[in-house]
Amino acid sequence: MAMSRSVAIYLVGAAAVLVPFLAFVLLGWPGAADVCTCSVPNGCYCEGFSLADAQSHRGGVRQPVNTWSNLYALVTALIVALRVQADRRTGAQSNLIRSTARIPDLYVFVVLFLGLGSMWFHASLKSWAGAIDGLSMYAFAAFLIWFTALRLGLSRRLFWLGYPVTVGSFTVLGALWDWQYKSALLIVGLVLVYLALEVAVWASRRTVLMGRALPRALWAGAVASIVVATVFWSLSQTGGPLCSTDSLLQLHGLLWHPLAGAMAVLMYFFWREDTAAQPEQRLGG
Repeated sequence: MAMSRSVAIYLVGAAAVLVPFLAFVLLGWPGAADVCTCSVPNGCYCEGFSLADAQSHRGGVRQPVNTWSNLYALVTALIVALRVQADRRTGAQSNLIRSTARIPDLYVFVVLFLGLGSMWFHASLKSWAGAIDGLSMYAFAAFLIWFTALRLGLSRRLFWLGYPVTVGSFTVLGALWDWQYKSALLIVGLVLVYLALEVAVWASRRTVLMGRALPRALWAGAVASIVVATVFWSLSQTGGPLCSTDSLLQLHGLLWHPLAGAMAVLMYFFWREDTAAQPEQRLGG
């Protein structure tokens, strides 16, 4: 049985992110420490670390729980890749996310990178690795916006132009903005744009979405996942009531990371239910 494009993207993407990551772990992390390392003791998302290690160029992993918990993405992205593969083999073409287009393959990598990109920052606590972490989040949030715009009738040509420009612009802005919580604020801005577009989609799909229990449940599950994740993200920050710097129970890694991944998978299955997304004749290629 030949390997599908979605599974190939999954395997190549995982290798492209993890192989250089492991090389840095073994050989060392160059560059300056992130601003969070100097804000307060153990100021980088609660989990304790050695300040001397963070400021050095030595290899290793500074925050083991917050780092390795991101391997959840190998599971979530594989779920999406296998479902994309199955849809293509059964000829399911009822909307864009089920089609033979390249956009579902892009989403496989986006879901994968959402977790694996975060590993770079937590392992190194370097500023440049923080930009990779930010890139992974902007890639996901921008996909929400531009794919929802596709569901509203945007051309795929504009998607392929606007999506990378959005991701690149926010990544550069995040890298130049020297503030620990810059990524959170920028992501909130992107999510608000997505929600406005999603409201427009639901208004135009009353029968397909609002009239059926499954898409409502999938979308509600995605929203609930990220809301719960954000609550624990906030409460488990350094100095928060659920933060214990020396504990193995790091809720940032153990809840925020996998719940964000669950949200990404639920969004994918929600999009599969939007059968009014685009007519079949526009989905090939």
